[in-house]
Parts: sequence; C-alpha cells; structure tokens
Amino acid sequence: MSSLFRIYTDCLANFIDVFLFFRFVDNNRQEKASVKYKIFILCLYFLYSVPNFYIPAFSTIIDFFFLIVITYPELKKSFCIFIKFQIYAYTSMTIILFLHSLLFNDRITLFTSTIYEEYKFIIVSFLTYIFYVLYSNYKKNRKIRSHYYLYFSVIILAVCLLLSYATLYICRREPESQIMPLLFSTLIILVLLCISLYDKFLVLIEENANYKMQAEINRLQKDYALQIDENLKTLRSVRHDIKNHLIIIDGYASQKNFEKIHEYISRIGERFKDTAPIQTSSTAVSAILNEKSALAQQKNISCEITCNFPSLKINDFTMITILGNLLDNAITAASKCSDGWIKADLQQEDSILVITVDNSHAERIREKDGVFTSTKTDNADIHGIGIKNVRKAVNDLRGQIEITYTENTFHVCIMLPNYK
Repeated sequence: MSSLFRIYTDCLANFIDVFLFFRFVDNNRQEKASVKYKIFILCLYFLYSVPNFYIPAFSTIIDFFFLIVITYPELKKSFCIFIKFQIYAYTSMTIILFLHSLLFNDRITLFTSTIYEEYKFIIVSFLTYIFYVLYSNYKKNRKIRSHYYLYFSVIILAVCLLLSYATLYICRREPESQIMPLLFSTLIILVLLCISLYDKFLVLIEENANYKMQAEINRLQKDYALQIDENLKTLRSVRHDIKNHLIIIDGYASQKNFEKIHEYISRIGERFKDTAPIQTSSTAVSAILNEKSALAQQKNISCEITCNFPSLKINDFTMITILGNLLDNAITAASKCSDGWIKADLQQEDSILVITVDNSHAERIREKDGVFTSTKTDNADIHGIGIKNVRKAVNDLRGQIEITYTENTFHVCIMLPNYK
C-alpha cells in the first residue's frame, strides 16, 4: 500500500471520528465548543495521519485534552463525557461492523485484503457518525418531529448503504483503482453537506417554533395588561360611585329592608368578582390562566383556579406549553358535559411546583401504553399531541407527571423542580 493512500485513508477515518467526537461533546454540553479549538484539533489529527508520526493512544489523549480545555474547571464533567463517548463509539462501531458484515457477507474478503479492510473501517466509522447524527437530531427535535424527518432519515441511510455497497464492490473488482478514492471522498462530502444543511434546517424550524411561542406569550401578556387596565377602570368607577351606593344602602337601612340591602351588596360584589383577575408572580402564567379562565366561562364551564407560589424559576415557554395544553384539553372535555367544571391548582411545596388540573368529561377515554387518543374520527392524527407535548416538557425539566381518570373525571398532577 502506497504512503499516499495510507495518508488518505488515515485522514478520512480520523476526520470522521473527530467529527463524531465534536458532535457528541456539543450534544452533552449546554454550549458548543469554540471553532478555533476544533480547527486546532483537526490540524493535530492531520499531522497524526502522516506516516512515521505515530504516537500510541494519540486520539485518546488529544480528545481528553480537548474536553479538559473546553469544560475547565469542571473536570468531573469532562471525564464523564469522555467515558460516555468511548463507550458509545466502541459499542456502536462493533455493532455496525457486525451487522454490515452480516448484510454484505464479506468477512472473508475483510481479512484477506488490506485495501478492502481500510475502506470497510472508514465506512463503519462513517455509518456510526450518520446514525448518531440522525438519532441526536431526532431526540433534540421531538417537539417539531414530522414525517419529513423520517423521510430524510430513510433517504440518508439508504444513500449511505448504497455508497458502502458501491465502494466495496469496486474495491473487490479493482482494488488498485485511482478513481475510487476521489469518488468515495466526493460522495462522503456530499452526504456530510446534506447533513449540515439539514442541521441548519432543523435550527430554523426550532427558531420559528420559539418565535411563534414568544409571539403567543407577548399576545397573552398584552391581553392580560388590557384586562388589568379594564379592571382598574372598573374599580375607579365603583370608587367614584361608592357614595351613591352608600346613600342607597342607607335608604334601605332606614326602611329596615334588609333583603334589599343584601341583594344590593351582592350585586356590587358580583361586579368585583367578575373583574377580579388571576394574579401570580409570573405575568406569562397570569396571562395564560386568565385567558383560559375566560374561555371556559364563555363555554359555560365552571372554572376554579388557585395559585400560591412566591416565584417562578421555570421558563415561560415551558409553562405556556404545560398550562396551555392541559387547560385546552380540560376545556374541550368539560364543554361536552351538561355541567362541565375545571379545577386547577398551582402550589409551591418546598422546592417543587405542583400543578394539578381536574376536569369533568363525558366521552370514553382511550389509552394505550400511556398514550391518549380521541374518540373523534376527524383529524385523528392531531389528537393526543397536547399530552405528548406536556410529557416532553416535564421530562426535559426532570419532573414527574401522573394521569388518572374515572368515568366522569380526569386528573393530571405534575411536579416540577422550581429552583435555580
């Protein structure tokens, strides 16, 4: 095997391995590593690929050094990420090598041709990288998951398997071909470019989802501010008319007409009750609770919401997702009852925020393995998404969710860490 071909295969294999390492590290940290550090590591790997520049365990040493630099002073964290990566890399490559060899039935050729062996292990490393990219994107973007992602994953895997088959087929027939390295590299670069473009596409989708959620939060807060303003105007009006109200009450008192006094005071009290907003330490939570409460009243649903938490450390996006979906589901179910009702409670217990939502329902609940589906036949594919989104938000915060129900009541209890 020529020195030039050895440099080519070593460079390609090392670069694929280091790209996998970079993505694994970025996915296990809250922020991405600096580009300058990554370029420096790539240069070191290039030098490592040059013949007669071999250092035992070089990749292991340089990977660990890279982690220490970017995570300092959290040395424990760097060590944990390093161990997890080593376990994933060796385990996944072993499994993929076994399955790939089983599929292509090339075990004999693998041990008799050095060139074939080189291409084989580059392909295994490449497939390991592709599988991790698709899995990590799937895991990170579950809230915006669609059938398009499935189509893309299937196409990429099919292209990679076709690439591996074509490469190994040519390698068997013409192992000394000068065109194959160029063709192989070009196809790998094209696949990596597709992966990179799809990464950007997913980022744009996520940013769009966040933008829509922020716009919804802004709308809720604006409506809440208008409601507060209207309530203040009502209170000023009541305060302005209080003297007249007292004169009327005094007239009823002089007549000893206690029934009229009670009726008149109740009417004034109803005015206060109708205009009293739900107020919490979070304007976003207050806004969503007031909007859903007003929506329930429009549908003639008895809605009782109580809140008691001093402060909220959970982000607005998550709270809107949880409360919005829970209350929307509750309103939909209660609206189908002749005397529908909803009770929601948000209480702080030590460092845990406990959210409970109870509501009446009239339809038969369908559940399978914790997944709820509607009895409706129209748009059946979108039913149940609310509960899935709530579960996803709770799991992201490492909280707990419990769902129980009877023939006419539905109960959800969520416990979320509410501290920094």
